[in-house]
Amino acid sequence: MNKKLLTMRRLPVKPVLSLRYFLPVIMTLGLFSCSKTTEYIYIPADWISQYTLDKTIVEVNTTIVATGFETIFQSMIPDSSGRAGLCQAFVEPVRFFNDQSGYFFVESYNAWMVAHATNPALNGTYRMDVQDANGKYYVRDMVNTIVYIGYGFVEYYFNNPATNLTERKLGFVKSVPSAEFFIGSGFYGDPPSSWHTPSEAKMQVAKEATLVMAFGIGGVFSNYYSDTNDRVQFCRKMIDYIRFFDDQSGYFFMYDFDCVNVAHGTQKNLQGQNLYDYQDSRGNYVIRDLVAVAKGPTGEGYYEYWWNNPVTGKEEPKLAYVMKVPGIDYFIGSGIYLK
Repeated sequence: MNKKLLTMRRLPVKPVLSLRYFLPVIMTLGLFSCSKTTEYIYIPADWISQYTLDKTIVEVNTTIVATGFETIFQSMIPDSSGRAGLCQAFVEPVRFFNDQSGYFFVESYNAWMVAHATNPALNGTYRMDVQDANGKYYVRDMVNTIVYIGYGFVEYYFNNPATNLTERKLGFVKSVPSAEFFIGSGFYGDPPSSWHTPSEAKMQVAKEATLVMAFGIGGVFSNYYSDTNDRVQFCRKMIDYIRFFDDQSGYFFMYDFDCVNVAHGTQKNLQGQNLYDYQDSRGNYVIRDLVAVAKGPTGEGYYEYWWNNPVTGKEEPKLAYVMKVPGIDYFIGSGIYLK
């Protein structure tokens, strides 16, 4: 293993989210008119609105699952019934966003529902002629988006499981070509008018993506794959081609609680290796510490270290978010490079 992969100071086992990366670099300024009735807020140009962040989370989450499904379908599951079963197992337990209103649905190119996380009664139903509360044939719009473009946003009205009300939803759909399926998710209403630094926004994307994969893989293990070898193969194939962020530096890694690498998105040479005794150049037992986070009271959390950035080829500080996979002593992680 490359001894130059990691160099950093020793960190406590209990991770603490480093404030120096998340405090605003520019203070928000309030400029008042002479009448003192109008307040003008200066927002730095590179800050990210909550609306944009929610759109990005939905797009990234949908795209990474579609990418994983495509790899699995081409390499492990050739039949349509098996593919539908895997979709159902993966999407059923997945929820994201703080109010748990984020979820997935999978439909075919000809508008048959394959899997729906919050309303499984829809599974197996024909959807092409379904209208929303305003009479919009939104499934037709999704199908046309998939057939002619392959991905995109579609706005419509649908029941919000967090409020049980019909609300405006901005959905994102992405094709899974080998099965002629598409997967979708979305967010409801208008997010609050809050803003985030670029690093803060990227870390939230990485966290939400990690939660999605942890819950989804847990569902597959509970309801689809029970054999250990099949599970390992599934993990490796599922994350193999997943990349996110504009520079494609986002990827996933997985370990068991004995510090054996189960799967790695960019360093295949680590797969199957026991890294219990691995230390970075500062003497930190990085994998042990990551396991400690996953074994903690919440089963998830942050950890900061140095690692090779596969895009730049350079050793850079990284802030990771890891989560225990429900039902098994594995964890999955992702993160951002703090350049």
